[in-house]
Amino acid sequence: MSGKNTKSTAALSLGVMAAGFAATLPWSGEPWVRFLQNGFEAGLVGGLADWFAVTALFRHPLGIPIPHTALLPKNRERVTQALVSSVEQDLLSKESLKNKLAGMHIVPLLLDATERQLGSEQAKLTIVGLADYAIAAVPWDKAAVLLEKELLKQLDAADVRKALTVLIDAVLERGMEEKAFDYALDVAERWVLRESTVQTMGAMASRAIGELQTSGFMSFALNAFAGFMTEDRLGSMIQRFILSSLESLRMPLEHNRMSLLREVRRQLQSLPDRPDVEEQAMEWLRSLGGRYDLAAIIAGFLDRLRGRLTEAVHAEGFAEHTAIPLLRELLQKARSQEGFTERAEAFVQDQAAQLIETHHHKIGTLIRENVDKFDNETLIEMLEDKIGADLQWIRVNGAVCGFLIGIILAGIKLLAP
Repeated sequence: MSGKNTKSTAALSLGVMAAGFAATLPWSGEPWVRFLQNGFEAGLVGGLADWFAVTALFRHPLGIPIPHTALLPKNRERVTQALVSSVEQDLLSKESLKNKLAGMHIVPLLLDATERQLGSEQAKLTIVGLADYAIAAVPWDKAAVLLEKELLKQLDAADVRKALTVLIDAVLERGMEEKAFDYALDVAERWVLRESTVQTMGAMASRAIGELQTSGFMSFALNAFAGFMTEDRLGSMIQRFILSSLESLRMPLEHNRMSLLREVRRQLQSLPDRPDVEEQAMEWLRSLGGRYDLAAIIAGFLDRLRGRLTEAVHAEGFAEHTAIPLLRELLQKARSQEGFTERAEAFVQDQAAQLIETHHHKIGTLIRENVDKFDNETLIEMLEDKIGADLQWIRVNGAVCGFLIGIILAGIKLLAP
């Protein structure tokens, strides 16, 4: 029953008692009438007393400033403080909140809730949004500067000898020196096959023969040979000789090839032990910062990385096929890892306890702020709306109980000698 209905009922009960009392006045001489009259009189007194008491809680009865009435407006601060104290110290005390949280097992609940929600559309949108936020939140410009400084620091402290050893070991392990040797033979062959190379070699050989100092039969034979061999013939002959030599060097087990490759390997293996090579390599590393704009190179790389990450995040199926399976795997590992849940729960409970200790007073502050934002009339209306029905039943009960008590007292009086 609403507050208005109960208020009407309370008024009706008081009216019935007043009407009954007034109706019995003309026949007060009759014993049975006095019997009822006493009941109506007591009910009227009880109803009026309870009306006065209920009204005095909120306002002055009939607008008359009777002492100790309008208790709520006059004692608003005390009532508010009592409410705050009751909530802070009894209803929502620090200990009760901590005990409640301790029995909740927060981490398993969070893991279960997260796993249940992973497949939802909202979770997919949230994952993409969080990934976007994470990419945008990275200070890429500062990262480029830090990476440049770190790279230069690492270059300056690099162990060049170890790096050379590792590099040369990798070259020899993969047979790259032999491939380089074959590549050099190919380059040499292409150079020898050029027409200009043939002419150059022929001219050089002809000049060399002409500059030889000989006498006697050797001079005669050399002149006869020089007269017979033109520059073109000399160049072609030298070309054929070189091509033949190159072809033999390509044979895997050819003696000269094996000897040359052994020498190449020996020279490569000795490079890390040569101070001049180590020093030159170190100078080359240190010069990279001046020879190249490392900051721009790193910034460009990071910019491309950011673009690719953004494209990957917004690609179709990113959340469903990439992020969610990864998150499920992480959740499974968290559950299966021995002691993880217990450690996480202890951490969460500790943090929650600290938050309660630090911010518990804000509960009372919030209650006070919410109460203080209402004026007296609004607050009284709210209380009457919430508890007014029960208070009005006090008036009804007062009238009824008064009537019954009046009847009982009248009966006692009749039976008394």
